[in-house]
Amino acid sequence: DQAQHDYTRALDAARKMNNRAAEWQSAIDLGFLWAGRDYAQAETWFRQALILSQALDDPALHARSLNRIGNWHLNVEQPHEALRYHRKALAIFQRLNDARGIAETLDLLGMTSYLGGDLIGGTAYYQQAIALFDELGNREGLTSSLATLTMRASTYHSDALIAVTSLAEVLPDAERAVKVAREIGQRSAESYALFQLGLCLGSQGEYTHALAACQQSLHIAEEIEHRQWQTAAHAMLGGVYDGLLAHRQASDHFEQALVLAQETHSLFWTGMATGYLASVSILLHDYARAEALLHTALSPDTAIQTLAQRMLCCASVELALAQGHPTRALEIIDQLVASAAQGAEGQSSLRVLKLRGEALVMLQRPVEAEIAFEAAREIATTQGVRPMQWRICIALGNLYQAQGRNTEAEQAFATARTLIEELAATITDESLRDNFLQRATAMLPHSRPLSPKQAAKQAFGGLTAREREIAALIAHGKFNREIADILVLSERTIETHVSNIMLKLNLTSRRQIASWAIERGLTANM
Repeated sequence: DQAQHDYTRALDAARKMNNRAAEWQSAIDLGFLWAGRDYAQAETWFRQALILSQALDDPALHARSLNRIGNWHLNVEQPHEALRYHRKALAIFQRLNDARGIAETLDLLGMTSYLGGDLIGGTAYYQQAIALFDELGNREGLTSSLATLTMRASTYHSDALIAVTSLAEVLPDAERAVKVAREIGQRSAESYALFQLGLCLGSQGEYTHALAACQQSLHIAEEIEHRQWQTAAHAMLGGVYDGLLAHRQASDHFEQALVLAQETHSLFWTGMATGYLASVSILLHDYARAEALLHTALSPDTAIQTLAQRMLCCASVELALAQGHPTRALEIIDQLVASAAQGAEGQSSLRVLKLRGEALVMLQRPVEAEIAFEAAREIATTQGVRPMQWRICIALGNLYQAQGRNTEAEQAFATARTLIEELAATITDESLRDNFLQRATAMLPHSRPLSPKQAAKQAFGGLTAREREIAALIAHGKFNREIADILVLSERTIETHVSNIMLKLNLTSRRQIASWAIERGLTANM
């Protein structure tokens, strides 16, 4: 295309003039161009740039070349090698007192730590990078770091790792990343920030907004022919549809992500897309396909180190459980726990805890299963991961019911039902909403009398428990931002709930909501 033609002409001109610095820049430009399309080609140009930087005896150019090689190693699933190159680059920039170089390298170290399976260490790098980018006024670096920092929460992309904070806390970072990318007119950065925003929203269960963000990201990535971001956007879209229980649509997007990842020779995205596709194949009861996918991606001696490797291992656990092999599943889970990043010893991630509970149930070890499920529910609740929360509540309800603990089972099922209804209320696409409600409620026991929560919902104009809580807080004069902080939700979620309250009660203002809440006695116990 035109960009490749221009960079190649510039490279030829630099070589004819024996201008090594210009030749280095052209090699870097070509490497970046190919990084969005084919990592095998990108490596060739980045290694040429590294050789040129050594000949130029320019420490700053050499450090930048080290960073490019480091990032290439990361994308071919070699995070330890990547860290080695980035740390060498950081040491050079620190000796040069090059603030911009330090910030850019901290950003790369953050990404390497995240994809290498360490959210705790990666977050520390990103926080330093963001502070420096802000200080330098480097908005391109700022939007990249802010967008990636989203992964420090329990998203469906990173919930096999130990999370650092809640989804509500990371949402403003993703929104700011999109805003900055648009202000500087950086289309690639905008596509990147949008799929990270979609990931955050989808993990909270804000499916309509998540789909919009991911679809915008994909549209931009296709326009600018950035195949890596196309891969990512398809993967994120698949994750949103998976949350919506639209498994066929999810599978289609994961398929496209896998094809693109293989074409660009990105081992990281190949691993992630394979893990996603294997998991959804299991949900579609296509165990043979899931087994074939995992057999291709994993070998007995595969380390459980990177984010992609952990994703694949979680899919292997799901397959073992689906095929009735809980002992094998628990062995893999123990390996996942043992291989957690430094600083996370003794802790487990949300997804791993849920899978542990499921394996222990099948092994008829209910006490241990309950401990695992309760720990998972605590993480899902405090971090705002509602799509996982309702699933865990159903698992707990089934466990309680099997033990004859019917009151506790009813409470767990009622919580799950409320969460399902709250999530469904935000889905504007009728077919997606109906499919979600049908499939989610089918997981609940049938023919039960109304629980106290359901009876209360009927008595209060159809409002869910969460909506009644928000109405009461409005009556106490709280604004959406304050309510979001109190309930550990995003402001966008509160806005959706307020709209639903008005729709259900046929009201048009917050003042009317407040009056209604007071009349119904909702403020009495607050």
